[in-house]
Order: sequence, then C-alpha cells, then structure tokens
Amino acid sequence: MSRLNGSSGPPEKSSKLRTLLASLGIVSIAATPVVAQGLDYRSPDAAPPSWGQFSKLVKYRFEEWMGADEAIANRFRTWLKETGGTANGAPASIVVKAWLNPDGSVEKVSFAPFKDERANNDLRTVLTRGNVGEAPPPEMLQPINLRFSLNLAKD
Repeated sequence: MSRLNGSSGPPEKSSKLRTLLASLGIVSIAATPVVAQGLDYRSPDAAPPSWGQFSKLVKYRFEEWMGADEAIANRFRTWLKETGGTANGAPASIVVKAWLNPDGSVEKVSFAPFKDERANNDLRTVLTRGNVGEAPPPEMLQPINLRFSLNLAKD
C-alpha cells in the first residue's frame, strides 16, 4: 500500500489509534526523525520526501504495535505504568533506532537500555516481530531514529 500522500495510516484508524495511545501516553513526540550525525548523515530537511513519509509509516506501526492488546505489549505498558517516575523506571521519552529489511520487516532496533532487562526484551520483541507493510525507499539511509514519549497515566 503506497503512502504517497504523507499520511501515516488510514485516517479513521490512525485517529482512533492516536487517541488510544495518547490516553496511554505512548505517542510519538517528534514529527521528524531524531537526528544523529555520521558519515552518511542527511538533514531531514534535505532528505527526499519519500524518506520522511516512510519514517512516519514506521512510527505509526511502532505505535500501533506498542498499543496492541497482546501479552508482551500489555506487559511492557504495565511496566511503564508501574515504574514511570521512579529511579529504576522508564524515562519520559526514548529514541529508537530501527533498521528495516528490503521487504519492510524490522531487522533490528536499538535504544538506551532500561534498568529492567525484561522491559528491554519486551520492547525489542514488540518492535521487531512485524512488517511495516512497505519496503524502505531506495537508498534510504538507516537507521531511522524515532523519539517516543513513554509517559503513561497512572490509574
């Protein structure tokens, strides 16, 4: 499915998902990828539009997967709720670096580790077991750097 119009998902589904994720505090807080400079660095403003559109798609899929009603995602969100704001808990936000295969599957992700190894494994599992539904644009530089808010409202 092509996303040439720059949307990050179906409008109705995207709106519902963002509402759910906002209520959980799992929403992307950066409209453009977080920038890390290196030899192959390209400013988001200088990157082809297709790269930004693909990054938005990856953010949408990651948010969708983190908000899914399934055991590992639920356990990760429970950990976020229980430990948020504590010394050993989750930070307010996290930068996830993602590498994708030519078929759109997530090859690997990296992020600053949490102090809880199970939470690290849960997030890595949630983010790497899916396919974003599209191949990365030709010659797109990787990793894709995305920032997410991890603030969950406590009940």
